[in-house]
Amino acid sequence: MSTVNIMIPSREAVEDFVAKASRMPFDMDLQIGSRVVDAKSILGIIYLGFGRVLNLKLNKENVAEAKAALADYVIA
Repeated sequence: MSTVNIMIPSREAVEDFVAKASRMPFDMDLQIGSRVVDAKSILGIIYLGFGRVLNLKLNKENVAEAKAALADYVIA
């Protein structure tokens, strides 16, 4: 399992993030603290909050594809 730090800056960006994430054929989760939600869930992401650094959890072999597709949200 690998982690990529992301930030979804606004409520409008949540919809775009979920649309991009939903096109990928593998599972991803978003985590902050002990709270974990499906990265393809609009309600889950709103629950975690936007404008905060979130941890995107996914399998190592999918990291490059996810970073490319979600480049607008990846932070160093």
